[in-house]
Amino acid sequence: MAFYYIIVFLLVLLILKCIYNWVRLVILRTVFCINLKKVCKKQGYGLKMPRFIFASFFRYSKKPDAVIMTGGTDYLVRMITCRARKRNYHFVNHEWFVRSLKLYMLLPFLEAEPIVLFRRAFYLPPLEEKYLRDGESIKRQVLLFNPSPIDITFTTRENRRAIGANGVDFDGWLICDGKGLIGELGRESGE
Repeated sequence: MAFYYIIVFLLVLLILKCIYNWVRLVILRTVFCINLKKVCKKQGYGLKMPRFIFASFFRYSKKPDAVIMTGGTDYLVRMITCRARKRNYHFVNHEWFVRSLKLYMLLPFLEAEPIVLFRRAFYLPPLEEKYLRDGESIKRQVLLFNPSPIDITFTTRENRRAIGANGVDFDGWLICDGKGLIGELGRESGE
């Protein structure tokens, strides 16, 4: 009988953790979009949202999630959703990335290598040509992690693994989180 109660308790904890992750996602995405609109309005930038702000929770599209027009540069923002902070993202190329959850054991008798609990590949379709060719301004593609994961890596053209920190250029893509993009927009305006 005690085993039954333990299983029910663990299931309830798991359900509560899932609910917490989704509520956290919605709050962080909403706060980011409000801050982005404030910055764009303050700087006089144009902002278009071709997709619903929560659409990237479920699938990725050929449309950018946001287009920020600064006058000289258009930022084509693709939002990558990270449901749990301890996820790792590895970009094999511009169209495929692998999301994995790793467990790091800090025990003296185990090696420092993490244990991979699960791994899943995702397809990120290329942007439609109308967004890449529209107008005369410079197009800058942005991979925005909101909320941000624990680790972002990518494979370079030389087949080496590189770390994708905030503000790193990955073969034409700017990798950043919400604060990094807002900081980049401030630098664009000359502040």
